[in-house]
Amino acid sequence: MSEIKQTAKNEWAKGWPIVLASLVGIMLCLSPLPYWALAVIGEELGKEFGWDRQTITAGFLYMTAGVLVSAPIAGLLVDKIGARKVLLPSIIALGLGTMSFALMTSDPRVFYLIFFITAVFGTGTLPITWTKAIVNNFDRYRGLALGIALTGTGLYGFVATPSIQFMIDHFGWRAAYVSVGALPILLSLPIAYILFKDEKEEARLKTSDSNGVRRLLIMGLGFAIALFVSMQIVTTVAGFVGVMALMVTFLIAYLILVYLRSDAGNTEVPGLTIRQTMMNYRFWVILFAFLLLGAVVSGIIANSKYILLDKGYSPQDATHLFIGAGVIGLSTLTGRILGGWLVDHFWAPMIAFIFMSLPAFGCFVFAWDMGIGMNVLALVLVGLAAGVEFDLMAYFVSRYFGMKSYALIYGLIYAAFGLGSGTSPIIFNILRGDDADYSNVLKLVAIGFIIGAALLLTLGKYRDFDGEALS
Repeated sequence: MSEIKQTAKNEWAKGWPIVLASLVGIMLCLSPLPYWALAVIGEELGKEFGWDRQTITAGFLYMTAGVLVSAPIAGLLVDKIGARKVLLPSIIALGLGTMSFALMTSDPRVFYLIFFITAVFGTGTLPITWTKAIVNNFDRYRGLALGIALTGTGLYGFVATPSIQFMIDHFGWRAAYVSVGALPILLSLPIAYILFKDEKEEARLKTSDSNGVRRLLIMGLGFAIALFVSMQIVTTVAGFVGVMALMVTFLIAYLILVYLRSDAGNTEVPGLTIRQTMMNYRFWVILFAFLLLGAVVSGIIANSKYILLDKGYSPQDATHLFIGAGVIGLSTLTGRILGGWLVDHFWAPMIAFIFMSLPAFGCFVFAWDMGIGMNVLALVLVGLAAGVEFDLMAYFVSRYFGMKSYALIYGLIYAAFGLGSGTSPIIFNILRGDDADYSNVLKLVAIGFIIGAALLLTLGKYRDFDGEALS
């Protein structure tokens, strides 16, 4: 027991700078920054440019598309040249991209292009990069370290609304965008430069194949251009449903291309190659489970206010109950840390099943409206599920596939997760159609929670890559 405690103590003594830098970096990464900025500034864009809600929120589809095309590329680069070399320039790109929203005109295509480009070059700030160093330096308390770092995705929500609104009230929405974009450059960049140093990674990284990296970047840029142009055409011809189908097609094409072309990872690093991973059923179980779970969690959170409004609640009551940094924000943060601690002590798929299946009960609560108290409980359950998603993705990849191609595998799974979570709010409303409320949709979502959670129970025992020779 004393040896275990000493190991854990040594992990934290050496790894706390990485966790701290990751917490700040994830707090100001591509995931929360554009979301909260648009959530507050969106109304101002509608007033100035005459855009409706659908035009404004469609920006998230283009961000999702940008992440879809660049997340696997970012992951492959991290495995080839190291996380630090990817995330530092990506932080700058995210900041400048966010600032460039201040230069928008009334043409929504400019708005979508900025969203897309910011996502493509800012994907390196997502947990794909930060978690690589954490799982590299933590074993006994890997889950807790991940949970603490990943609370950053929720922490920004507590200060985003008042700070952005202050800038709008005193300096206008364009200045607000500049202030939001300045945050990663002024805060996360210097902290990451000083503290985010993975000595284990640097020691075993071989000299990268510059030609391979160059080919990789050209391939990614080609994919990005093709996807953006295709989205413009498909949006006109087939609407947003066609765009979602297009993104699914690109994800499938990416999976095939990665399988055929990639040989990521250092041969000295324990773990599966990407080809071995894609021949392993666990990869497909995790990818599909998180695509499904990302969709149902995001769909519930994005539409929770409208679900209550359809049940007869006043706008004031609905807003009070489900404001972003209220019930849902606190339960998400709780889920991050609690889930991280639990997977260090118990079998992670069982913890995942518990956290991800309980929201099915919440769906039935919403569907039949069992009162305010039960509605709060329902959203707490959804918030807890949202809290453990990122923890579990990183934990599963490291425990079942090792570190050889960690970031690429994580990037592919994150792309699927982003596809589900980015498109589900629209899918929810398509499925609702002309129904009076979301009751029928919620029943389908409950089934989705149960299926996604149950799939993770099939993963089996962890693999000890340090103790086995891989062919």
